[in-house]
Amino acid sequence: MSLRRRTLLSMPFVAAGTAALAQGADLAQITDAANKGGHIDIHHNVPPPLGDLWLGDFRKAFPRIAVEATRLPSAEMMQRFGTEYPAGASKTDVVITLWDETLPGWAKKGWVKTWTPPEAAAFAPEYKRENQFYTIQLIRSAMVSHKGRIKDADAPREWADFFNPKWKDKIGINPPWRSVAVQEMLAFWHDQGERDIAKRLKANGVRFFNGSAGIVQAVIRGDVQVAAVIEPPVISAIADGAPIRVIYPASGVPATATVAFLPAKSPHPDAGMLFLNWAMSAAGQQSLQDHAGAPVTRPGVKPPKMVPGLDGMKIVLTERLLTPEMQNAIIEEWRSVFGLQ
Repeated sequence: MSLRRRTLLSMPFVAAGTAALAQGADLAQITDAANKGGHIDIHHNVPPPLGDLWLGDFRKAFPRIAVEATRLPSAEMMQRFGTEYPAGASKTDVVITLWDETLPGWAKKGWVKTWTPPEAAAFAPEYKRENQFYTIQLIRSAMVSHKGRIKDADAPREWADFFNPKWKDKIGINPPWRSVAVQEMLAFWHDQGERDIAKRLKANGVRFFNGSAGIVQAVIRGDVQVAAVIEPPVISAIADGAPIRVIYPASGVPATATVAFLPAKSPHPDAGMLFLNWAMSAAGQQSLQDHAGAPVTRPGVKPPKMVPGLDGMKIVLTERLLTPEMQNAIIEEWRSVFGLQ
């Protein structure tokens, strides 16, 4: 079932009374115009209630701006924006979503604003794309196992360990044909030289679960012993006291970019620019990391509380690996091997 949340923080809607300021406008002018407009509409996929807490911190920083937020799964968000924007029906001022190959196509169509937030100067070049898309957080794939059932010395620590007969019938993942995050992880494995992945994991008794949270719960229950998941539900489980360990292999850690962008046309463009700049500021980044748990991309932010930070890890941005051709090849391979149409 898809999850959609629409939250209004602060005061009721106040109609925007100012046009977007030009690229050369300074932040003080943008802030003044955003405060006069008094409203912002944000579409995002930060897990609840963490996203609400993060946006609540923006509301505290700018109390004159009412924040309306809609939380959607990535695929549904992409479909909605892709339908509403060209029809002139989009009310979105900011979009925050996992990277998708659809995004550059939208930029070519002129749907994405070109604007450089002042705070963007602090970020590494790989987290800024054409002054349109800004990576504000990374969602890493990781290996999970149960501390009480598997000794630390015996826990798998490299992706290749999933092919070890030792873990036959004890491995859990999301179905690749339903999860872009899993497709990106498999694209990374392929880039590392692994082949016939679907056949080898099928032979080793891989089990499918719908959603990373479901996989984490399966590890906790003992339905499986080891699993490959994205880290947000792992972080939540650890915060709740679950006896699980998370390992980021030294050979490389595939990471999905959480990007923010501004529509070229929106009802409250000044508020959108103000929010994007805040989301990239030290305060906005620390707030996002503290509430959502996964590491942010601005240098100098304190490491996450529940999992290791990015320092010392071989991070591989999977957007460069999961081309449309690779994505189709992965889906076709897994559907064929597991007999699905």
